[in-house]
Parts: sequence; structure tokens; C-alpha cells
Amino acid sequence: MKPKLKKLIQLLLEAQPRTSANLAERLDVSVRSIKNYVREINEEFPNTIQSSYEGYRIDSKVGVMILADNTNHIPQTSDERVSYIINKLINHNSHVTLDTYDLCDELFISMSTLKNELTKVKHRLQKFDLQLITKGDFIECSGLEKNKRKMLSTILYDESNVNFVNIESLQHAFMDIDIDFIRRTILEVFDKYHYFINDYSLINLVLHVTIAVDRIINDNINKQNVDSLPGVRLHEYALAQEIAEKLNEHFNIEFSNAEIYEMTLLIISRATTIDYKSITVGNLEEFVGKECLDLVKILIENVNAFYYIDLSEPEFLIRFALHIRNLLVRSKNDYFSKNPLTESIKSSCPLIYDLSVNLAGEIKEYTGITINDDEIAYIAFHLGSTIEAQKSLTTKITAALYCPNYYDINQKVTDTLNQYFSNDLLVKYIVTDESELEAIQNIDLIISTIPLSRPQIIPSVLINIFVTKRDQDILKQKIDELHKEKDKKEFNQYLREMILPEFFERKNDLHTQIECIDYMYQKFKDKGYVNTSFKEEVLERERISSTAFGNFAIPHAMKMYANKTGINIIISDQPIQWSDKSVNLVIMMCFNKNERYMFNEIYEPITMILSESENVKKILTSKDYDEFIQNLVNLL
Repeated sequence: MKPKLKKLIQLLLEAQPRTSANLAERLDVSVRSIKNYVREINEEFPNTIQSSYEGYRIDSKVGVMILADNTNHIPQTSDERVSYIINKLINHNSHVTLDTYDLCDELFISMSTLKNELTKVKHRLQKFDLQLITKGDFIECSGLEKNKRKMLSTILYDESNVNFVNIESLQHAFMDIDIDFIRRTILEVFDKYHYFINDYSLINLVLHVTIAVDRIINDNINKQNVDSLPGVRLHEYALAQEIAEKLNEHFNIEFSNAEIYEMTLLIISRATTIDYKSITVGNLEEFVGKECLDLVKILIENVNAFYYIDLSEPEFLIRFALHIRNLLVRSKNDYFSKNPLTESIKSSCPLIYDLSVNLAGEIKEYTGITINDDEIAYIAFHLGSTIEAQKSLTTKITAALYCPNYYDINQKVTDTLNQYFSNDLLVKYIVTDESELEAIQNIDLIISTIPLSRPQIIPSVLINIFVTKRDQDILKQKIDELHKEKDKKEFNQYLREMILPEFFERKNDLHTQIECIDYMYQKFKDKGYVNTSFKEEVLERERISSTAFGNFAIPHAMKMYANKTGINIIISDQPIQWSDKSVNLVIMMCFNKNERYMFNEIYEPITMILSESENVKKILTSKDYDEFIQNLVNLL
């Protein structure tokens, strides 16, 4: 909260009512600023300050609570300040204007320093076709809402790199707890029971167990009666019991039955023996209740709607639902303990924390339960670790390892694969029976140490249990192939989004450059892609320099003034006279500056394809829209 807002609260707590003129004089600001300050306070803490003919009055209890909250972090580095300013500019409101003098007060920096930071803010905004507008002492962000949200998504992904999926940062947060012992204990017990957990799920399980240990040490023990809760399988319960016993001995604590039950649910939702009959999306409601599950789905939908981030994948849904259920139980029973992650997440991941605050507000609106900063930080950790995992999964090839177990050989194979392919491959599952492969979905590759007895839809490679150099080469080749397939799939999606079926045509009655440009311009105009000036802009570009290359041409305007970005294709068996060349392929492009991000994804691949004359010949054979798209994708 701004220092002047806190000062206003302090003045009202000292004496009330106070008039706006009195407050303006004490704070050395205008009466208009006082009204804005009151509005800002009431937006964050509704109905805290009331106005009457006598002046302003404050809810003393809330005012004291606000001033007692010393957890607000002041950004210290240039990067933190830039993220902070962008976060304030691109707010949940459609139009946000910031006072530069207030920003200086909030950040405790000079105006000259702020101007330097605003230059960096401007450059970052431009990458998303957003503009920083300065009007006197005020600044605002101008641009399409969808581009603002895409920028927020990028910041979230960038922030998730900071201190999520990282044992070292977790250890730094819980200085008095031996995190490595917890991690080793979990892996040892899992190995004993032939359970597998991938790296991304492991860090989250370690986090949960660490939090449980921290709560028990501080006498915040879950005493819920588990007899009335849905039964869990004894196998996972035995794992949880054994882990709890080792932790009890090491930390001199005592896990309650409710804590062991909770750990069992976490193991079921994270570890893998390819048995999907325990806790699933289908029966999740039995474990968390309908009200909690409905709330979680609302939270996930809102994140997707505003930030374009999809959190609906089953593992996160199960994990997050369990966390929210327990958060609500703790909140109702005041089972709060200090979260050592709060300050670091607030300072290093302000947008993820801000997103978590918004979710906490929705939880309060839905349930009436107020969530404190420490619990908000736990929500932030869930979001951050999931966003980081999602980001990695979009770039990595995901695999299942089929390896009949002999002692811990499958884990050793996994460790070897991680050693050589950690940047390209994520082993999500280990299975010891071929029939278990049928239950697995959403993976790119099966890695097997013995020949498969029946064909699989999913691509597979055969390697030795002692991974040789030849195995590494075979696997690298397969990973490269799968990466190319992913690129082609994405390329195909972009092409179909930018080239409508009616924008592809085989047409043989256009003989000149002018006829062709006029015809293609009219199609764009009829679909609302361009305005009447587009044709002249295209012709002006041609007068400066012909856009014909070999036997194809790419007419376009020099400025991005189109209503929408699109590509219009004509293939002609009869040559079209284009300046001093004859062309058979014409690709007319129009650009909208706010949709340039999409165009950038396909412009370079298309130009690379057309640079090869043999590729152009292949494209010219396309009989219809689908074949044209497929030819481009195949030539990538």
C-alpha cells in the first residue's frame, strides 16, 4: 500500500471525522487526491472508510489491521520495479492510470530513476504491441485487452522460474527443517514399494510434507476425524505410514491419523503405479466435497479466462482441490502458522502472488472465509510450480518407461535418461507390465527396455537397461523427430487460423499484376480484413520494389493498418505478369499490429519454405485448401 494511503489511515485513527480539506493539508496533496486515496483503500478493503457531511470516518479495527501488516514488499532491483509497474498498469480494470509521483513514493525512488525504469517498461510493453502513454504526471498502458493478458501470462511464466521446482529455494525458506532428509525418505520408501514419481510431482510432495512437518513442530496439528472420510487403499496408506514414522523419529514429532490420511491422498495424486482406480477426477468429489470442487473449478476457469493459462489438467486439479479443501478446514479452525515463503514470493513473483490474492478474494466471496497472507503464499506456490511444470512440458518430450523391475533397475535407467536428456525429455511414468501402457494418456513416447509384444499407437524406442552410446543416439534421433512433429502441429494450427478456406483459390483468369491485386484486395475487404486504403498501399509498395521472387509474389502493405491479420492465396496454371516476371503463386498478406505475434509465428517458416524452388513447385500442385496447408506443413 502506498505510504500516503497508510498515512491517511493513521490520521483517521488519530482523530475522526476529518474533512477532505484537513486531510489534504496534513498530507500536502489536493482534495482530489484525498478522494482518490479513499477510493483506493475502499477498493482493496471495502467499506473501510465512510464519508458523510462531517467528513471521513474509518473502521478502526480494519485500519489497525492494515497498518499492522508489515509484509508489503518494496521492490529493490530494477527488474522488480519494472515488473511492479507493469503489474499495476495491466490491472484487472480495463483502464488504469498511475500518478508518477505516487509511484516514486511507493518505490522510494527519485523521478529520474523512475524515468529510467519507464523506458524499460515501454520496451517490454512494445513486444506485445502495447504502448506506454504519458499524459503530464500520469502514465497508462494502451492496447488490446488480449495482448495485455498475453503479457501477464508471459510474466507469470517468467516468474515461475524464480523459486519453484527447486529444492534449494525450499530449503532456504524452511531453514530449520532438513528438506533433503524428507526428499530422501520419500524416494527410499517409494523405491521399496516400487512406486515412481517424476521430478515435478516430487517437489510438490516434498513441499506438502515440509509444510506438515513445520505445522506439527509449531503445534498446528490436523485433528480431523478420518473415520467419516472416504476409504483409501491400504497400499498407499502403508507408504504414508512408513514415511511418517521415519519423519517422526528424525524430527521428534508425531503425525496424526489425519496427517497420514492427507499424505496418502497426496501420494495417490502424484505417485504412479498406473492404477487410476483410486483418486481420480471422476471420484474427486468424494474426497473434497461438491462445494469445494465447484469452487476449485471456478478458480481454474477464472485463471484461464484472464491469464490464458490452462490449469485444468487432472494432476493439478486433484492436487489443488486437496489443498483448497485443507485450506478451508484450517481457516475455519484457525490452524494458521507463519509461512516462510511469503516474503520471497511477494518480492520475486509479484504477479503470481497478485493472482493468488485475487483467488483468495474469490474464495472469500464464495465461502465467506478470509485467507491470510501466509495461506495466499501457499496458493502462489501451487500456481508457480504448476505453471513451471506446464512450461517445461510444452518444450519437453514426455515419456513412459517400460522396464520390468529388478531391484531398483528402473530408477537407475530413469536417472541415466535424466542425466543425458534432462533438457529434452521428461519421464512421467515407469511401468513394469506392458498392459499398464494402455491406461496412459498424454505422453509422446514409450521407452522400453524389452521388445513390446503388441504394437502401440504411441511412438516407441527400444533401449538397453544399461544405456549405451548407440541407445543415446537412437533416443536423440527420436526426440528430434517428435520435436519436429510438435512444430508442424503448431504450424498447421496457425496456418488454418490465418488462411481461411475461402482465401485459397486456384484461378486461371487473372493475367496481370493489377488484376490480381484488385481481386485479392476485394476478397480481404469483403471479409472485413482491410479498409479502402489497403489497395493503394499495396500498389505503393510495388512501385517502390516488386514483391515478385522467382515464380511467386508476396504483395503487402508497408504499414500494419489492417483490421485483422490474414493470408490470401491464389495459384494460377497460367502465368500472371508481375512487373518483369511471370508468377504462378501469389500470397497477399495483411497485418494488424495487435496480432503481429501470431504472424511472427509463421512468416519465417513460410519464407524459408518458399526460398527453395522445388518447394514452390510442390506447393503449386495443391488441388485444394487442405492439400495446400498439408504441403506447407510437410515442407517445414
